[in-house]
Amino acid sequence: MGAAVAPTLIPASALGLGDSTAPSNRIVVAAIGLGFAWDMFLRRNDTQFVAVCDVQRVRREAGKRLVDDFNKNQDCRAYNDFREVIARQDIDAVYVATPDHWHPLVTIAAARAGKHVYCQKPLTRTIAEGQAVVQAVRRHDIVFQHGTQQRHDPKMLFGCELVRNGYIGQLKHVKIGSPQGQVCGPQPTEPVPEGLDWDMWLGPAPWAPFTARRIRSHDWYFISDYSLGYIAGWGVHHADSAQQASGVDEPGGLIEVDARGEFAPDGLFDNPHRWNMNYRFANGVTWNWTDTPAWEPVEGWNDPVRHKMGIRLEGTEGWVFIWRGIVDAHPKSLLNVRIGPHDRVRLVRPGGEAIPDFIECVRHHKKTCAPVDVAHRSTTLCNLGAISMLLRRKVVWDPAKEEFVNDEEANRLKSRAMREPWML
Repeated sequence: MGAAVAPTLIPASALGLGDSTAPSNRIVVAAIGLGFAWDMFLRRNDTQFVAVCDVQRVRREAGKRLVDDFNKNQDCRAYNDFREVIARQDIDAVYVATPDHWHPLVTIAAARAGKHVYCQKPLTRTIAEGQAVVQAVRRHDIVFQHGTQQRHDPKMLFGCELVRNGYIGQLKHVKIGSPQGQVCGPQPTEPVPEGLDWDMWLGPAPWAPFTARRIRSHDWYFISDYSLGYIAGWGVHHADSAQQASGVDEPGGLIEVDARGEFAPDGLFDNPHRWNMNYRFANGVTWNWTDTPAWEPVEGWNDPVRHKMGIRLEGTEGWVFIWRGIVDAHPKSLLNVRIGPHDRVRLVRPGGEAIPDFIECVRHHKKTCAPVDVAHRSTTLCNLGAISMLLRRKVVWDPAKEEFVNDEEANRLKSRAMREPWML
């Protein structure tokens, strides 16, 4: 496919933006991969949405129509190849909502082209990919935001602050419940649908025969060639918030991980659909993270093995429970605490939801509340559990060196080969 002719636009990065949102001063954005919430940047007066990219023709054509209808023109360009998007000089930022196995390559290419990136979670499929993304974002000095939007939730942030400032005494144990995976039997090989660039959809993943459930949202979460499964595909949200509450956003000492999972004996889905993962951090805090069948916290939850949806943080003098829009605590008086200047830890309070925060950070070249280094560490916690499950034994991770301690077998699982011609 030849490169489409781009409309004449002046990139916002060339204008020395102030607080104005005049048309010529808007942040110029494009969506690469029309997955989850790809149009979040569209209905804003401080952005100019100019391009959509997807390897499924029906999706990109529908995306173009939606953008054109909103903009009341025909200027939005639709692309099959993300490289044509990032080659455009007028684009300031890209929103990446591809399947997980494409996140690192798209983000790295965008960073090299000087584009700011909002990337959906999880950051990457492997630890090595995460290391490469961190390096690219830092080297090219772009603004990056991870799609772990719980760092924008005031109730969850308040709960984290209660813990971090010692209101429950010394944090000892964290119980995490996140949605379980799925199983799927063997699927028939089908003809590749017209309008789908199957080779490009697979990209760096191993070649595989087409079957419709490989590309159905979000069935690909449960296929190990494209994702770690719901441990990372959803669970990275809670791993990220538990990391924030536990005070381990920054690299510390060794992390011990002992995880077990249940895998389907056959079929298309080969990621774990059940799990029980135990973490021990250098500061003495332990986590027990299980799958859970309920997508909302359930009152009176009494499953002896699996935790209810959410995060319970237990200390020597009480506990805090956090979930989206919810904070609970014991003693209840903790809910009346007002975090102020006397408290040691005051977490970043983004100015609104995820997209306004990202746009503001791009405008002033500031660090987002979910920056690339934190995204990498949260995603790595998911990877550590997955690797322990695959090996069926405990592993010990050195976050400073980013390697497993005296464990060649585990270190080999930090990366996966990419199908040619794709490489980091």
